[in-house]
Amino acid sequence: MTEIYCQNEDHPRPTRAVARLSWLNHCFVPADVCVGHLNWAIRDSLAAGHVILVEPAEHKEGGYVRYVVTRQVKEIARLHRRAYSEPVKAILLEAPDHPHYEDLPDTLEERRKLPARFHTPHWLGDCTPPAWVCAVCWEDGVTCGWPCEVAAEQGGEVFAR
Repeated sequence: MTEIYCQNEDHPRPTRAVARLSWLNHCFVPADVCVGHLNWAIRDSLAAGHVILVEPAEHKEGGYVRYVVTRQVKEIARLHRRAYSEPVKAILLEAPDHPHYEDLPDTLEERRKLPARFHTPHWLGDCTPPAWVCAVCWEDGVTCGWPCEVAAEQGGEVFAR
């Protein structure tokens, strides 16, 4: 197993990564991060309303790395509760085979024909007004609020994996 290093360019020499971060709304490219950048990235993502998936990096001594990541995530969740007076309530995960936005069909009609598990909510916090939209029911200049037609019709399939 090879060593995984933090992808942040601020380090003067390679620093071991403890986690792989993925932003489920694709606002950032997935990244491997060290302990210090893990803490910073999770705090900023929570504050901005972004959903973030944290996975321990795979090293030879995986147990220790998992412990460090778990400890950091618990600490950040505690600080988030203290700052916002409410716990982190849910994490929405996309289907494992969910197509990246560049791989989606070209037309809205073709996107509506995708399986219901792809029609999950996506938070657009940087628009006015902020809104939940369907992750696949959109095209240039057109978005569809969530639940979209497919999600409303096949609700039981939307979150089934």
